[in-house]
Amino acid sequence: MQIDRNEIESSLVTKGFARDDTHHRYFYHEVKGKRTGISTHTSHGSRYKTYGGNLLKQMKRQLRLDTLSQVADLFRCPMTGEDYNNILKEKRLL
Repeated sequence: MQIDRNEIESSLVTKGFARDDTHHRYFYHEVKGKRTGISTHTSHGSRYKTYGGNLLKQMKRQLRLDTLSQVADLFRCPMTGEDYNNILKEKRLL
């Protein structure tokens, strides 16, 4: 499975993540304006225009998701921001 970096970044912003650009692009999850402690990042480099299995596995762990299919759903939009928050609530992370 591969997902385009631009698709990942735009999806995260629409699902409640705040973007912060430094040497990477950091995305911090927020609920009602407060950071939850969940974050991930993407790289600017040309080698990282698409994210494959290994990078998606790292993001899965950072985003506290259980499967790569959940990651794909989050980035490809079948999963809403509310759905993601519900997963985190079930895990008692919110």
